[in-house]
Amino acid sequence: MIFPAPPANCSGFYYTVRPGDSLFAISQRFGVSLAALIAANPQIPNPALIFPGQVICVPSGVRTVECCMLLFRTANLPFNPVAPAGGVARIYQAQGQGGSVLISAIGLPPPQTLGGNIYVAWIRYPQTPIPVQLLQTGPVITEPGVYVGALDLGVSGSIAPFQDILVTAELQFPVTQPNLSRIALIGNFSQCRPQ
Repeated sequence: MIFPAPPANCSGFYYTVRPGDSLFAISQRFGVSLAALIAANPQIPNPALIFPGQVICVPSGVRTVECCMLLFRTANLPFNPVAPAGGVARIYQAQGQGGSVLISAIGLPPPQTLGGNIYVAWIRYPQTPIPVQLLQTGPVITEPGVYVGALDLGVSGSIAPFQDILVTAELQFPVTQPNLSRIALIGNFSQCRPQ
């Protein structure tokens, strides 16, 4: 099925409708009013009728978001049954208090396994991704492959919503774009349920 394209001047981000979605549920998930969501999508003639695979514009709207999302191992990493790779990201944002993300991973092999020198987490938006260097924890934690990183945008910053978080092996930091052939972990923002 071919759907009309969403507006090119979306003030927030693009979202692909999944089975079971409604505009009301999407507005609740991303903290925007239903009226704003309908107004941002004039290509939808009947707001009660949307379809899986249809791309819509979710306009920006800041409200409290506090959630965790899982970061899953990709096929790029060899499976280790003793210490399987995975991670979690904690996202917090409140109007007037800014936004922050804490990212942690466990069971990651050395980044050289994927052809890199360091691990970088990427908070990805449709426009520009935000890189966060992950550092390996010190000798206090004996578990191998533990990496952590954080991003705090301060009082004026807004972090959510975004598309996803990737963890990639990169050659150096800073970097501006993720190397998509070196993805170790991935998690989607749609896992989050804003408060």
